[in-house]
Amino acid sequence: MSLADASGLEALSMRALGEELGVSTMSLYRYVPGKPELLDLILELAYGELAQELTEGDWPTRLRRLARDTWDLYLRHPWMLEISMYRASLGPYSIAKYERELNAVAGIGLTDLEMDLTVSAVSDYVRGAASRAVEGRVARQATGHSDEEWWKLHSSFVEELVDPKVFPLAVRIGAKAGAEYGGTTDPAISFDFGLERLIQGLQALLESRSSH
Repeated sequence: MSLADASGLEALSMRALGEELGVSTMSLYRYVPGKPELLDLILELAYGELAQELTEGDWPTRLRRLARDTWDLYLRHPWMLEISMYRASLGPYSIAKYERELNAVAGIGLTDLEMDLTVSAVSDYVRGAASRAVEGRVARQATGHSDEEWWKLHSSFVEELVDPKVFPLAVRIGAKAGAEYGGTTDPAISFDFGLERLIQGLQALLESRSSH
């Protein structure tokens, strides 16, 4: 995990792991068949950092806590975003994570399938939002400029090339957002805003059922 944290999955090879551990590459295959299995193991190790107990409070509070726990996990271990989650890990911590997520929305008026879909929707949202946050971090490291510095360097080109008569909304709203956030919108602000809209949408669904 430390290798992946430092340099991403591309740097995590069986050879690099062998050098880190001071053993031959071939000796590692006595324990792990290959890199895919190695990734399963470190993914499980990362999931093991999540709380196992269910957060107290009402279901919106529980969903917020679940989402933010996973958001923080992705930011600590951005290499997790490089691994396809289409087919879930089947390790004990991965299953415990799913159980905790389902418990957060159990008994609130959703069908079993809707509980699964809700958990998936929140998980997909958190992963996408975290990817954007990590992209911003990488951009700052690669360019050596903060978002505010980058926009200042490019603002003259935008003013010259973007005609407000052709793009009135982009110019007006982009300028307001830039003034408010000093460049690109803070990913954490975007994350909180989107998460609340998801929760409000679920609340509206539940309220529509209780009114009938």
